[in-house]
Amino acid sequence: MRMPRTILVLALLASTVPPLAAQSAEAISRLEAARDADPASVAALRSLGVAYFKAERFADASQVLAHALTLDPTDAVITLYAGMSAERVPDYPAARAGYDAYLNIKRPWYAFKAKRTATQVRNRLVAMAHEESIAIAKAAVAAESERSATPGDRRTIAVPPMKYSGTDAENLAPLERGLAELVITDLGKSKQLVIVERDRMQALADEIQLGASGAVDSATAVRAGRLIQAGRLVNGSIIQGGQSLTLSSSIVSVATSELSPPAQVTDAMDNFFDLQKALVFRIFDQLGVTLTAEERLAVGVKQTEDFDAFVLFSRGLVASDAGRFEEAARFFNQARVADPSFSAAASQASLAQSALAGSQVTVGTLEASLPRAERAVVSSAVAGAVVPVVPPAGLLPGLPRLPRLPSAAAVPLGSTLGITAMNVNPPSVSPLTWMAAPGLQPFAPNLDLASSLSGYDRLRVMQGVLAFLGYLP
Repeated sequence: MRMPRTILVLALLASTVPPLAAQSAEAISRLEAARDADPASVAALRSLGVAYFKAERFADASQVLAHALTLDPTDAVITLYAGMSAERVPDYPAARAGYDAYLNIKRPWYAFKAKRTATQVRNRLVAMAHEESIAIAKAAVAAESERSATPGDRRTIAVPPMKYSGTDAENLAPLERGLAELVITDLGKSKQLVIVERDRMQALADEIQLGASGAVDSATAVRAGRLIQAGRLVNGSIIQGGQSLTLSSSIVSVATSELSPPAQVTDAMDNFFDLQKALVFRIFDQLGVTLTAEERLAVGVKQTEDFDAFVLFSRGLVASDAGRFEEAARFFNQARVADPSFSAAASQASLAQSALAGSQVTVGTLEASLPRAERAVVSSAVAGAVVPVVPPAGLLPGLPRLPRLPSAAAVPLGSTLGITAMNVNPPSVSPLTWMAAPGLQPFAPNLDLASSLSGYDRLRVMQGVLAFLGYLP
């Protein structure tokens, strides 16, 4: 029985085309040879790093691209793939360095695709910060034996979530995180203290289930302090009794395990924000910090006086900590609507929306948004080719950058004579024909475009056009 022609063709192709893995290995071998021949070649390092990344050799890609980044921090492909490679190792500081370098590249106003890529990178950074906090907490627990021997500086203060106890946990338990956020913000007004970020402390608290079984005792707080490398912790609680609240705090020394006498303030729930300010001034006293008049004034400013808005804000923190960014954005926006002057709610809403968008960013979405010239560089790297220069993301991708013409006064006599001769008797083929991009018609401007201009002036006009398009420095 004869084999159908379509099946026969496919069988022949399968027998002649090497598998993708073999093609990738061959391409990487060529690029490694190019890198070994010239270890300082930015182009070879860029192509090899991208090829490693596409082959999912993320550690190798990160190492090569980190080196390339030190040689050229303005190369869009290097910076982007350095960030993506490091994130997948994961090496979050290196990933941030790559992404930040990408965002710092100056581009012309018309590089629309590059701007879309930059928006994705910004959102990815926000989402990555949440993942990094969790990774840091896990790493701290994994290295607990080493960290236990080196407590942090006494000036470094961590504030775990305050522990709520009362009859309305469904509505008021989120205040555990909201109150901790307020205290952290206020403590940060003093230049004498270094405050651990709330999301880092919360990630560690979640990892070790800090306070899951009730009030945090001194031993548990000391463990948390050593893991987070803090010198002291503010161990606080919220106790509801009917319509009144009691806020309390104690300072735990990580080095000695000593617990200070508690400070307590009690008032009606309606006076929650007065209570919070009274507590934070007590905490400063417990820490032995004397505020300047300016600092005391700054600490006294209330972020909001709308209790319902603050509960919504606290719910948003709970959702954000759990990675539920859409829900978090909704709560933060509700808090902002309830109190339009609540700037922290507006800021957190923006962060949650960015984190939501960033959680949906993938390698595919980033690569699809790259300008055509940068995508071509990536494709060439995958094929094992080294592209010497990444063209700018201009209106005519592929056109190489050209040297800027000197001013007329700076042109040597021989050059001036040459330009004058070309003006009087222009050649049949323009010397600018070589500027055409591959696959495009040669670009041969007519030197008699404006008879009122000299040949040199006409070249200067062309230079201005190319500069506008982004192909001249």
